[in-house]
Amino acid sequence: MEKKAVLCPECRKLISGYVDKCPHCGLKNPVGKGKFLNLIGGNSHSFTKAIIIINVVIFAITMLVSILFSSTSPMGKDMLGLLPSPSILSFEILGWARIGRIRTGEWWTLISAMFLHGGLIHILFNMLWVRDLAPVTEKLFSPHKMLIIYILSGIVGNLVAVYTPLVANTLIGTQMNSHPVVGASGAVFGLMGAIIAFGKKRGGFFGRELVRQLGMWAAILIFMGFVIPRVSNAAHIGGFVSGFLIGLVLPTRDKSFSNLFYIILGTGIILLCGYSFVRMLNRLIAIISQ
Repeated sequence: MEKKAVLCPECRKLISGYVDKCPHCGLKNPVGKGKFLNLIGGNSHSFTKAIIIINVVIFAITMLVSILFSSTSPMGKDMLGLLPSPSILSFEILGWARIGRIRTGEWWTLISAMFLHGGLIHILFNMLWVRDLAPVTEKLFSPHKMLIIYILSGIVGNLVAVYTPLVANTLIGTQMNSHPVVGASGAVFGLMGAIIAFGKKRGGFFGRELVRQLGMWAAILIFMGFVIPRVSNAAHIGGFVSGFLIGLVLPTRDKSFSNLFYIILGTGIILLCGYSFVRMLNRLIAIISQ
């Protein structure tokens, strides 16, 4: 029986299912390596929908928890003060990024916080940006590299946001208050930074346009962050800078099967997020069962 044609996992060109070597890029055993990549999710076309779905599901959970415990902790208002938003208790249960919790070893809240949102408008705008920026980042780098950029930028953004007041108060003598952080904004700005980094490395008209357009949007949004209340610009700037630096380091095209390294790293990021979600679930079950 004749074997079907498959895509080479390296150059993504169509090849026969029986060849020992890709005639286009020279990769040895492309069929076997392709099956291995499929096994660990290496040939995933996109993580964008998964990110959006997880955010929406967790937002629904925070709203449900807020309703269930409304007598203990009243629901809040969104950033415009128009619509109901999750309560402080729901954020505390599910793990917002708060300096006290991080300093006592609950580092996983740096991840869980980027999947929590302060209201319908908050999650709507963030997910619209994810829908627009994540596929572009996946195309310029790869799906797993996009995931690496997204999660690491979100972690750094949250870390910068919660520690900026402490550092400023200690070194400069300011009297800034430390506020808990929620939202995917740091991760979104990380995608912007990575795309700009790609544009700078690429050069030419296409690269300059990427830098110009994304740079303009980043500048506008950071400016708006100083105007709109309850917005953490520290998370935005921290996420943007980290995404830019990661984008400079990550190769846009791998010349060999070394892309496997980034697939494994991306898989590790997924497991790290999974651990954070398990901790969120354990806390929720513990509170409900009391």
